[in-house]
Amino acid sequence: MASSYEIRAVFADPQVDGMDALYKAIGCFLKDGADFDRAYQLVIEASGVEAATWITFCVQCATRFDDTPEESEFLSVLEQMTREHVGMD
Repeated sequence: MASSYEIRAVFADPQVDGMDALYKAIGCFLKDGADFDRAYQLVIEASGVEAATWITFCVQCATRFDDTPEESEFLSVLEQMTREHVGMD
């Protein structure tokens, strides 16, 4: 199983355009008081560019791990990266 360090390394080098917009979209909901799960859900349900970026990132990342991380671990790093990006860490 991939370590948190290995997952963060993939986020640090996403190889996908648009991750900043994804972090910003989720971060806006976090700043408005939503918890991460709800903020993530709202962005994905909106089916906009940010959701497409996330899907592309996930598909592309599947090839970067020998053993794909659990979804919960991946989302945990997404939350950390989002909070760091929007200054909430």
